[in-house]
Amino acid sequence: MLTTPNMLADVYYVFQPMFGRDGNIVAVECLTRLTDAPLPMEEFFRQISVTLRSQILLQQISLVEKHRSWFHQNDIIATVNVDESTLQILTDDAIIQWVRKIGCLHFEMNEFSESLVKSGSIINTLNKEYSLWMDDFGAGYAGFMALENNSFQNIKISKNLLWNLSAQNGGQDLMCALLNYFHVNNYKVVIEGVETLHYVSWLKDMPWFALQGYLWPEKRIDELITTPQRVKTEITL
Repeated sequence: MLTTPNMLADVYYVFQPMFGRDGNIVAVECLTRLTDAPLPMEEFFRQISVTLRSQILLQQISLVEKHRSWFHQNDIIATVNVDESTLQILTDDAIIQWVRKIGCLHFEMNEFSESLVKSGSIINTLNKEYSLWMDDFGAGYAGFMALENNSFQNIKISKNLLWNLSAQNGGQDLMCALLNYFHVNNYKVVIEGVETLHYVSWLKDMPWFALQGYLWPEKRIDELITTPQRVKTEITL
């Protein structure tokens, strides 16, 4: 486990945009980065202590709070990731009131969370206080069971599901059927993993809410808030 005392000093945050059909940013995901990354970020989070994970989450919330006027003025949502180890923080009354005051902050819960498949889990309690998104749908763990057990309005499709289906014969029909199901059941769907124009074209006529991926650069907060009020992608969606 990584427990270096100065580890938090090496952490910084970037925002990855999610673009709606009109080409405007509808949301940004706050992601953690390291100034000198000795290992991939997923491995970093597996190895660090719960205390450090919690500190990172609180720093992310503070960063969004600091710039909440920009998010509200531009009608842009900010999302932050939580996992099994940091969920308990969100039950604190002070945190609930803090996030409620911020107003534009939502939380993403990964499909691999065990809480998503437990009946009567903490997720149902937290859904009453926060806007929780299901992240990485289609990664192969909770899937539709998580949707049956929990109330989500927003779903993020796994990048691997996008990549796999786009490489298969008939995969486009399968993705279209899945997105149509979500659409008629009033879910807003963000599709991750959009790294080339091929995916934009492949998804063009499907009922998604937003697209996200490395086709568009992630930005630090100072870069994000100095862009024009209505931020647009030059790529036709």
